[in-house]
Amino acid sequence: MGRTRCRSTLGLSEKQVNIIKLSFAVCIFLFSSIILAGGSKSSVESSEYFVGVGAGDGGGAHGGSFNALRISYQSLLSHNSVYNFACLSDVGLNIWKDQSRLSAADKATATSDLDSSNISISYSRIIRKYITENIFFDAGIGLSIHNNESMNGSDLGSIYQFENRLGVGYERDTYRSVLNIFHYSNGGLEGKNDGVDILMLSISKYF
Repeated sequence: MGRTRCRSTLGLSEKQVNIIKLSFAVCIFLFSSIILAGGSKSSVESSEYFVGVGAGDGGGAHGGSFNALRISYQSLLSHNSVYNFACLSDVGLNIWKDQSRLSAADKATATSDLDSSNISISYSRIIRKYITENIFFDAGIGLSIHNNESMNGSDLGSIYQFENRLGVGYERDTYRSVLNIFHYSNGGLEGKNDGVDILMLSISKYF
C-alpha cells in the first residue's frame, strides 16, 4: 500500500517509476566505470574483434531454445593500474536462430510471432576486473535494437532491449576467450517482457 501512495503522491505511473530507476542505474554504472577505470582521458589504447557462439532460452510461456552467433568490436577506453580495473566499449551484431517449434495448442495462445529468428545490434559499456595477470571478470550493461519484437515464441514487448552481461575470461599475449551470460529484456517498460538468456563463448585472436 505504501508503494501505491508514493505513486499517487508523486503523480507517477509504474512505467515512469521503472524508467527513472533504470535511468538512475545506467547513470551510476557509467559514472562508476569512469571512476574505477581511471577516467575518460586515459592514453591506453587497445581494441579487438570477437567472434562468439552460444545457446539460450526465451522466457514466457512459449519461449523456446535458440542458437546465437555474435560478432563484436571492443575498445579499451581507460585502465586503472592501481586497482586493475578497465573500462571498455562493445559494439555487437547478433544473429539468433530459432531451434524450437510450438505445438498447435501453444500457437493458439502465443502473443508473439511464431518460430521467429532475430537479428540485433548492440552497444554496451563493460567494467573489467583483473583477478590475476590472465584471468578477469566482466560486468556490462547496454542497449540493443532488434529487427522484431519476438524471439523463439517469446514476446520481447519492444524492439529496444537492455543488454546485461556477466562474464569470466582468460587472456594471453595472442588471444582472449570470454564466457558470458547475457540477459535481454525491456526492463518492464512495456506490457510484455518475456526476456531471453544466452550462455556464450567468445574468442578473439590477436594479429
